[in-house]
Amino acid sequence: MRRRWLLPFALVATAAGLAHAQGTPVTTVETRPADVRVGIVIELTVNVAPERAEQLSAALADALHRELEVDAIGGADVTRRVPEGGVPEECLASRDCVADLARRLDATELLFLAMVQVGADIQIDASWVSVATGEVISRPRVELLADARAGEIFSAAATRLLPHARKRPLAVVVTPGEPRPAGPDRHMTAASWIAAGAGAAAIAGGVALGLSARSSFQRCNVDDPPSDCDDDERDSIGQKALFADLLVGAGVVGLGAAVFLYVRSDRGEVAREKATDVKATAWSVTPIRGGAFAELRVGF
Repeated sequence: MRRRWLLPFALVATAAGLAHAQGTPVTTVETRPADVRVGIVIELTVNVAPERAEQLSAALADALHRELEVDAIGGADVTRRVPEGGVPEECLASRDCVADLARRLDATELLFLAMVQVGADIQIDASWVSVATGEVISRPRVELLADARAGEIFSAAATRLLPHARKRPLAVVVTPGEPRPAGPDRHMTAASWIAAGAGAAAIAGGVALGLSARSSFQRCNVDDPPSDCDDDERDSIGQKALFADLLVGAGVVGLGAAVFLYVRSDRGEVAREKATDVKATAWSVTPIRGGAFAELRVGF
């Protein structure tokens, strides 16, 4: 089930604030100011009503702003700013006319559109103009079939119309209760700590006992002159060395057990099992000119 509303852009901040308060993941849109401002100018229409042409120009501006990191102006916003009587003929070939339109629209680039309706379909030819250099480049034709949605067609054609513009980052997505991405979530359990502590203590005891046995061995056999050690004392040296080896071995086993328990401690597995029983619910907010497009998705 999907329901859509057009809400003020303040909804983005509200949704993000609620998600943060509930400890839910939030993906935010990068708010880098666009350094490209495009003015969409209707140069020619054939069999297309002025009102329809103006609607298509506004839809194209919204699609460019939604898909690319540009600030686009079109539709009635452009109509109000162009000279009385509309865009002069052959304006595209006149540097003075282009500069005047760019000043009126506060644009760094212009898209001149020629709209021709053939039957129920509309063909749109666009010419891109750089205000700074005067460079003019024809862009691929955009065709609106009778049953096509202009917004979807323009969104798909955005990168072809302005190939030099950066793609806009993903929209804000807030998903309450969404589990973290699948993957192991290991941690030190109580058993891991006990095994690690016992292993470390055994190794420390074995090292200490081994040093004591070595000191006694050097005193009885290596020192010059060696000490007069009886058989019992020599036997105790061997026992100390044996116990030291056993303790070190036990310590290594304990540390290995701690590592094994750590590797097996995956809390994410439990979370993923629970997530299979959770219904999917998500907000998504897409910025557009003058506001934002909000969508609520509820899974049943």
